[in-house]
Amino acid sequence: MSRAVAAEPLLKPGDMLALPHRQRMITQRDQDPETGVPELRLYYGSQQISFDEPELFTFGETLAQQSLFRAGDALGWGEPGDWPRVRDLLTQLIDAGVLRRADENTVAAGQLHEERRVGEAGLRPSPLPAARSQCPRSWHELPGLMQELTGRPLESGWLELVVPIFRVAHMALDAEGRQVGEANVFPRALRLDVATRWRSCIYAGSRYQDDKPMNVSALKAMRAHWLPMMAMLLKVREAYLARCPEARAAWTVGHLERLSTAVLALPAYQLMRREARVPDGRLHPVLSSMFRVTDGVRMTMHHMLFIPFGEPTRRPDTPMDAAQLHAYAERAFSLHGDHGVCAGPRAMIDEFLAVLIDGQAPRDGLPAELDPELQAAVADIEPAIDYAMLGLQSYAAAFSHWPLAMHTYEQLWAIAQRWLAVEPSAAVKRLVDWLSPLVERLRSGTHLATAAWRADRVAVYDDMYAQAQRCRTGQLPAVGLSAQAEASLPGDTALACRLARATQRRAGRAATPAQQGCRDDWCTALQRYAVQAQALVRAGCAAQADINRLLGRPVPERPFEVADIDLYVQLAEETQGRVPFLPDELHRALGLQLRIDADVIQLQDDGPRPEESAGMGPADARACSTH
Repeated sequence: MSRAVAAEPLLKPGDMLALPHRQRMITQRDQDPETGVPELRLYYGSQQISFDEPELFTFGETLAQQSLFRAGDALGWGEPGDWPRVRDLLTQLIDAGVLRRADENTVAAGQLHEERRVGEAGLRPSPLPAARSQCPRSWHELPGLMQELTGRPLESGWLELVVPIFRVAHMALDAEGRQVGEANVFPRALRLDVATRWRSCIYAGSRYQDDKPMNVSALKAMRAHWLPMMAMLLKVREAYLARCPEARAAWTVGHLERLSTAVLALPAYQLMRREARVPDGRLHPVLSSMFRVTDGVRMTMHHMLFIPFGEPTRRPDTPMDAAQLHAYAERAFSLHGDHGVCAGPRAMIDEFLAVLIDGQAPRDGLPAELDPELQAAVADIEPAIDYAMLGLQSYAAAFSHWPLAMHTYEQLWAIAQRWLAVEPSAAVKRLVDWLSPLVERLRSGTHLATAAWRADRVAVYDDMYAQAQRCRTGQLPAVGLSAQAEASLPGDTALACRLARATQRRAGRAATPAQQGCRDDWCTALQRYAVQAQALVRAGCAAQADINRLLGRPVPERPFEVADIDLYVQLAEETQGRVPFLPDELHRALGLQLRIDADVIQLQDDGPRPEESAGMGPADARACSTH
């Protein structure tokens, strides 16, 4: 609240001010993460207003309760100071678009219109585009289903390396005919058109009267199955705590991510196992409803761990309780999805968190007994937790590829620039021209844009991989995930030789030691990428082999390749903000085909393109013709 404010026109004590959509205002008392100084924070849409002076806390909290007030009334909100100071505070809020000037008649008319709009909102049209799939599909249709969706087949024995464990159950139908993932089904291409009622959100907080409606059909199912849902949640919670008893003293972000994933894995395990599989369309609605509400916790933990915008990311060992989680979800818009907002009222969310995190029974008590299908599901909790933890290990290994790829792009770009300075040839300039716009776009549009962000993400994947194994076996892995990748260096000499020959085909022979040094660095960066990517694939395949044994799947016939990791991006249909797949870029820009699986690294050189050969001198052309 310290920036300069416009002086004209000066605000007067008698001027009327309005806080539109007051119900969207969220107030939270906290501490500055760097100084530890107490703060009051107000969240209003995309605006965040912070007060670090205690005498202004009552001012801010009272402001958040107003719809219409006279500017001079703010002098009595605690002890904010004299009129010039209060005037400046209010003017800043006007400039920020939080408050607006209005006369009583205008505001009264606006408020009446708003009340009518809320009361008459009724059903809203579906925010979803028409579904592209007309019939239910299943991952048991692999490899053909993946071929259909992406153009590349994938056996079911590699599924969790491509589709994260927490999304495996999304497209399945429950016994009420609703998909587990509702409006957020992954992949989008397999969402079905299911009759759904949508309404404007009337709950105070960030969701209030949002443009995106809430799914009241899902809320109706949630209420119908609430008590058995809470009973099942408590059983999964106790099973997790038996494996990780330290969480009884203090939950952490990492623990809550693993616990919520364990809840989501219970229906996934029933749907994916080979023996006694629950057929599609027969999943108990208590389990599908439990999945939907718990996925909100999982997504909030994911946001805390991985999204560096708005607030700093949290370490996996950061303590976390129910109140902190709910407060974060409000201010970070975790209650907002791509198409709708969370349909649960605050009391329902708080009760759910009290059950999941604090182990409290719901206020209406627990059912005397569970129906036979749910009693059978209780017996599946232990193997489902194993499935969840192995799935997280597979996910961590596969998705660790992306910070590795981003780091390699940065390395190659820095080498190419240094190389151009000592060898301003057409061939080297083409490398710079290829990498410069690519790296600039990645630095401005991805969650891996900085070295610090990449290091944070690698640390989270390392912790996820290690702690998931400890939850499953009681022991941490002897070698961590990123340490396995580092231990694979320097890699095979045959690959180094092939890279050196391919580089000489394009850039010719070095004339100076500095030029040769750049060639060597270029080849080393590509070799490091290949052998580290192979190590990550090897770690992921080991976890996937355990998944296949747990589910009774056959051993896949085709090896899993690094190229298969990119299938997730194609399923998600979101290239914006994604790191492009490095082997594809190498082939497109340089004609190099790099194939990597757990055992083999192959490099095929299609040769320099015509435009590359045209820039070479006679000596360079002779060098190319000899290799």
